[in-house]
Order: sequence, then structure tokens, then C-alpha cells
Amino acid sequence: MVNTMRLRWIAWALSAWVAVVVLRLLQIQVLDHKTWESGSARQREHPLEVEEPRGDIVSRDGRLLAGSLERVAVYANPRKIPREVWGSVASGLAPLVGQPASAVLAQLRDHDGFFYLAKDLDPQITDAVGKLRQRSVGTIRTERRVYPHGPLAGPVVGYINAEGDGQAGLEAFYDRTLRGVPSVYRVLRDGKTSPTFLDLRLEKRGRPGQSLAISIDCRIQLVVEQELARTIAETGAKGASAVVIDPRDGELLAMASLPSYDPGHLGQSPSEGRRNRAVEDALEPGSTFKPFIVAAAMTAGVLDPSELVDCSGGGVEIANVFIHDHARYGLLPVQQVLAKSSNAGAIRIAYRVGTNQLDETIRRMGFGQPTRVELPAETRGIYRGPQSWSALSRAGLALGQEISATTIQLAQAYAAIANGGFLVHPRLVFETRDRSGRPITPYQPQPRVRVLPADVAVRLASMLEAVVEEGTGKAADVPGYRVAGKTGTAQRASSGSYSAGRHVAWFAGFLPMPDPSLVIVVCVDEPVSNYWAADVAAPAFGRIATRTVLLLGLEPTDGSRA
Repeated sequence: MVNTMRLRWIAWALSAWVAVVVLRLLQIQVLDHKTWESGSARQREHPLEVEEPRGDIVSRDGRLLAGSLERVAVYANPRKIPREVWGSVASGLAPLVGQPASAVLAQLRDHDGFFYLAKDLDPQITDAVGKLRQRSVGTIRTERRVYPHGPLAGPVVGYINAEGDGQAGLEAFYDRTLRGVPSVYRVLRDGKTSPTFLDLRLEKRGRPGQSLAISIDCRIQLVVEQELARTIAETGAKGASAVVIDPRDGELLAMASLPSYDPGHLGQSPSEGRRNRAVEDALEPGSTFKPFIVAAAMTAGVLDPSELVDCSGGGVEIANVFIHDHARYGLLPVQQVLAKSSNAGAIRIAYRVGTNQLDETIRRMGFGQPTRVELPAETRGIYRGPQSWSALSRAGLALGQEISATTIQLAQAYAAIANGGFLVHPRLVFETRDRSGRPITPYQPQPRVRVLPADVAVRLASMLEAVVEEGTGKAADVPGYRVAGKTGTAQRASSGSYSAGRHVAWFAGFLPMPDPSLVIVVCVDEPVSNYWAADVAAPAFGRIATRTVLLLGLEPTDGSRA
């Protein structure tokens, strides 16, 4: 009886154990089948991502500024190549990869598994590699980024690093758009989990990057860069930047920053030239800021454009500090305050304007905030507002001090004067396109925002025309066209004080009046031989404008000085 009971217990135990095993097998083979199968596949296969072609960057006039050249890389896996044939494999590969057979053989000996023997090779070698009929040796498609126009618009286009990541300019800002989605291949492993590369299987097809159609006109860009280079050579300046923008819609026709660089040969360019001065360097605007003081006063109704302003005494005393003027002008019409760039006149106008009105005008013109142009590292400039003002701050602002701006910020602000009072957002990219050129994401223009009353903008533009006709901006004249603009000479500020002998020369203007289609801002940083804007920046503006109107075929202005 005891033995019978014992046998029954053993039978029950065995049955329970068999049931557990069966249930576990059922769970593994049926319920968890996909999980275990996936785990097994991960052990047997190795994923390999292959980048798809990066999108192009194309100018408005159809020039390829950045593109991708199809190349191949040669790979090998010595573990899967019989050692006795290494010598013949090395001899066969040597002429294809441009290396001595001894160097190829050394690499085969130095690697225990898959490695790239050579990259950036002509795709035509693919067939030749295949004819070697050696498993675990083959080619994989790669890409090389090329910049056919070299340094032209280099800081705008930007560059990529060795891993294909955008590092500056449009290459960085639109990196995800340009690079697309890589294809994923599965590579078989052997029993020791070493890659065999006997089977390179496409698992997930990628998507080529989208191309960018940008607003830069290469003809105008070349003109701007040539004229800035001439200015630097003539004045010994440290650098220069310029922006050409259409005030009607914010399209950037040119943006130059010198010294520049060739995105395809970075090693040949100094690191100093690898930034875009037009969006990254915020400098005091000097007297180019005076028109906005006048605009604030006219908007507030405290300044009649036809009245006379006291510019006598050779300057003005504010808070026990005497600020010198360029001359003893006496009483001047507002237009002449700007034409002669009178410090005393601008300061007296500034102290008429209420704090809130002056602050609001400055902010509405876009100062102290980024323009949101499609470029990385854009600075917002410096504008601290009334909470940080001292008794001298209004005087400082009237002279373009206690505030800093980039070239593109000043271009945006002057565009608002040129177009009748609307702030437009500078834009570089029209649309993105697929590989066949079909538009994917057309640009959606942002609504224009009125920042100046129309009558104020029109009257101010007329005053700025007098600056070129009879004032400090005569060198910016373009024969046959009516031009408006303003000079600005500022001392270089550093660590809270001004550096002796270091200046910035500006000219900001637009043409042809009375319906401007071009705003051009020139900034020359630390000229040596001559630092006055009237002699440095204004002539550069004039040369750029003269060549640009001819390129665009703009008709001469009726009633202008031919």
C-alpha cells in the first residue's frame, strides 16, 4: 500500500513537471515566438545604416552651391577570407583602392573582422571589385559633399563634418531636412557572432534628403563679395559684412561675410573666417540709428518734420557731460539734422520723446531680438530697455550707442522705412524639393506687421534721400537712380569701454526711390587707413548698388541725376 501511494505521488510529480515543460514550450514557441525569433535574429544579424544622398542647396539663379557626389567604399572581412589567398586579394584590390599591395595586406592582417579598406572612391570600381569573386570583399555606396562655387556664400551655405552632420550655415540649420533617412541593411553573422558579409540584405529603404531652393542670387553675391574684398584691401579692415534684401517681402538676395571660407576645404581657411559676421557680430550702429530716433519723435507727434532744431554750440551738455557735435550748425531743419548727422540735433530730438514711445519704436523695429533668419548662431544684439537707462542713455541711443545690432537686423529695420512702415522677416529658403525637383514644402510668408505709420516712413525715406544728395552719404550715389541712406561711424566697444583707434563704418540705404526694391547694408569692421563711414562704407555701398541695378535691369529713376 505504501509503495502504491509512493508510485502515485511520483507519477503525479512527473505529470506536473511534464505539464510545466509543455506549458513553457507552448509559451516560448507560440506565445513568445516573435520575441525569441527577434532575439535570435539580432544574434545572427548586424544592422548597417547607409546614408542616402544629401539634398542640394541651389540658388535662385539655378547655381548649385552644395551637392552630393556618388562615391563607394570598399570593405573586407579577413576572418572570412582564407589566409592563403590574402596575398592575391591584396594584389587585386591594390590598384582599385590606390594603395600598394603591401599596405592592403597589412590592413588585412591588422583587422579581425569587418572594416573599410578605402572610402570616397569612384563608383566605376564596383564592377572590378565584383570580378575578384572574393566573398567578404565588396563595395557600399557612399556620398561626398561638394561645393562647386568654393567660398562663394560659404558662411551662408555652411559645411558638414566627417560624419555628415551639418556644422554651420544652412547645412546645420536644415541638417535633418537635407540628410534624409538612411537605408538599413542586415548583415549575417556566423556562429561566433562575427560578421560574415556573405549576405548584405536591404531591410528598410531610406529616403534621400530634400533640396533647398534659396533666395541668394549668385551674381549679386559675387558683386558684394568682390566689393567688400576691395574695401578690406584698401582700408586694411579686419573684416566686413553686407546684406542685400528686398524690402517688399524680405527675400535675401545676398549675404556676405569676409574673410570667408571654402566649405569643401576648411583646412585652408583660418578659424576667424568660419563665422557669419552678418548674423553673429553685433556692433554699435553709430549714426545709422539716428533715423529711428527721428521716427519715434514723429510717431509720438513731438516733432514736426518741417521745424528747425537747435544744433548750435558745437554740441550739447547732458547730465554735466558735454557731447561734441561735428560743427556749430545753428538751427537746422530735421532733414538737415540727418543729412549732416548732427549729434546735438539728434540728442535734443531724443529727449523730446517719452520713454515708452522711444522704447516701443526701438523694439518694434526689431532691435534686441533675432530676425529668425534660417541660420544658426544668430545673435539678438544688445538693447536693455528703460529699466537700465541712465541720465545719459537717451543721448547714447541718439548717437547709436548703448545698443548693438547685426548687419541683418539693420537691414530689416531699414526695409521697414523703405516699404512704407512694415517689418518683414528676412528669408533665405523659398521651398524644399525632392530629388526630382518637385516642391515639398513651399515657403509660407509671414504676415507683414506695421511698425511705423505710413506717412512717417515716407517722410523719413525722403529725409534719407537728402543724406545722399547733399549730406554725408554723397559717395553712395548711383548715377541715374534716386538713393536714400545713412552713414554711421562707431567706436568699437569692448568690455564696457571704447577702444582707441578701433572703429566700425556703416552705410545703410535703399533704392530706387520712391518705390525701393533693394535695401543694402554695409559694415566695415576696424578699417585702418580711414575709418569714417562717408569715406569707407558709403563708397562700397555705391559700387554694390551700381552693379546690382544693372544686373537686375532696374530702370533709371525719373527725375534723378543722370
